[in-house]
Amino acid sequence: MQLDLPLALAPMPVPAGTLRYIQLGGEIVGYRFRRAHRRSIGLAIDDDGLRVAAPRHTPVAEVEAFIRDKAHWVLQKLFAWRAAPKSPVVSWGDGATIALLGAPVTIELLPGSHGIDLQDGRLGIGLAPAGGMAALRIRGIAWVKDRARALFRERLALYAAGLGVPTPALALSNARTQWGVCRADGQVRLNWRLIHLPLRLIDYVVAHELAHLREMNHSARFWIVVGGLYPDYVAARRELRDCGHRLPIL
Repeated sequence: MQLDLPLALAPMPVPAGTLRYIQLGGEIVGYRFRRAHRRSIGLAIDDDGLRVAAPRHTPVAEVEAFIRDKAHWVLQKLFAWRAAPKSPVVSWGDGATIALLGAPVTIELLPGSHGIDLQDGRLGIGLAPAGGMAALRIRGIAWVKDRARALFRERLALYAAGLGVPTPALALSNARTQWGVCRADGQVRLNWRLIHLPLRLIDYVVAHELAHLREMNHSARFWIVVGGLYPDYVAARRELRDCGHRLPIL
């Protein structure tokens, strides 16, 4: 099961798939189309707009008939997506600011140094003399992901103990519309961008995904398990819904 992000992220690189266009009502809508190993046609609207996936041998005419049949839903979701506030894009450089665990952190370049160090709200990043902003961004994101991985493992171990289950395997997710996923094999995938949010919200996502080890659904029994791990889950769930558009694009 998965915990979804609100559809409010800033535009990201265009996903794989053929760009096509279709008229829905009075609007020409662009969509990314791909074929996949699946049994039915699927529609998704995220930070890239409309994406369509279809079984490998489904005729395009049948795909577009399906889209037209869902035109009201598609247009409603697209309008909401366009109106949603967009995430700030970080321009990597000396003095730029990112958020870690809900607190602002200022990037400080350390020319000639090789390390990365976080102290007193400043993230010092070493940069070789020939290194540019692209290299700075790569090093910075790698450090943030490592920080997220270490923290998530710690919180998973804590809440797994509370649930009385072994600590599950962890994988970082780069998903655009999901905070986390608990797979059927017990692996938990967490969006590394959660590291930008306060710890209480990270803990809620961890508790949510771990609860799926007991109930692989969102039934009343599932929420009882969540509440046992994280009593204030209703407030956290509400707050999390409004966080997607605030996540910076690194």
